[in-house]
Amino acid sequence: MNKRVKFTPPLLDQINITPMLDTILVLLAVFVIISPLVGPGIPVKLPTAAGEKLSVTATILLTLNKQGEVFLSGRQANPIFLSVDLQNLKKVNPDLKVIIQADKEVRYEAVVSLLDIVRQAGISSVGLATASNAAEDAELKTVNKKR
Repeated sequence: MNKRVKFTPPLLDQINITPMLDTILVLLAVFVIISPLVGPGIPVKLPTAAGEKLSVTATILLTLNKQGEVFLSGRQANPIFLSVDLQNLKKVNPDLKVIIQADKEVRYEAVVSLLDIVRQAGISSVGLATASNAAEDAELKTVNKKR
């Protein structure tokens, strides 16, 4: 009589990390795609002005809040290194445009000093963000509160 021995493969005592890496890469892709769409949520009361809306292509948003803090595309920036940061961004994109979004209660000299920093970085295309009327200003405050 021939006895047949059943062969059972040995159990692997290692963790298969492939599904975990797949999940991490999908999450990373989602965050990379969504993060530019969210935008900064810094509460700023814009002054009103009549004018046309600009297209927002290859722009950097500089925000100056009521406390005098400067934010570069939603991240708090050190004013000492702001010129260097802007120069580096200009090297990457020579057609860079900067929009300064300052709270209407900020002193005029703070906005002018921010404009000087942008000009020293070699960026000549600078705009000032304004709200076209009181209804849009109220809408902007509502959007910022949700974030």
